[in-house]
Amino acid sequence: MIELKNIKKSFNDKVVIEDVSSVMKAGQCNLIIGTSGSGKTVLMKCMVGLFVPEHGEILYHGHDFIQMSRAEKTEIRKEIGMLFQGSALFDSLTVEENVMFPLNMFTRDSFSKKLERVNEVLDRVNLKDTNKKFPAELSGGMKKRVGIARAIVLNPKYLFVDEPNSGLDPQT
Repeated sequence: MIELKNIKKSFNDKVVIEDVSSVMKAGQCNLIIGTSGSGKTVLMKCMVGLFVPEHGEILYHGHDFIQMSRAEKTEIRKEIGMLFQGSALFDSLTVEENVMFPLNMFTRDSFSKKLERVNEVLDRVNLKDTNKKFPAELSGGMKKRVGIARAIVLNPKYLFVDEPNSGLDPQT
């Protein structure tokens, strides 16, 4: 379970998030809805530790994420998949390398086991046989689906998606 308690985040004098609280359970769909610039992305980045809020608590399974050690945060991040706006793929890596990135970071599996998992998730998002392509060779919708594959490759308990429908191809 993820619990947000009175989260506040600002940049310089601009308060982006103020007094946000919520409870999110694994396996449930929770939506953060708001207008452009209302802080949805900032909130998600706080939830994964990319930004640190000035005030409030972010609890994972009852433990304060903000106060955790780097090693503890790494363990929590294994449970989280994140699909960023615009997919945030590494331009210099192939599709296979992009999707394998979390596996390389968080597992000690053999290359063949990682490759098997990469192929499973690429097939799941209808991108079979795209392993050796680079992001520049893909359509916007294909890039989005590579991002989805990367977000789910670790079988996360929590999947955070930022603008999941933007940039998709009609067939998607």
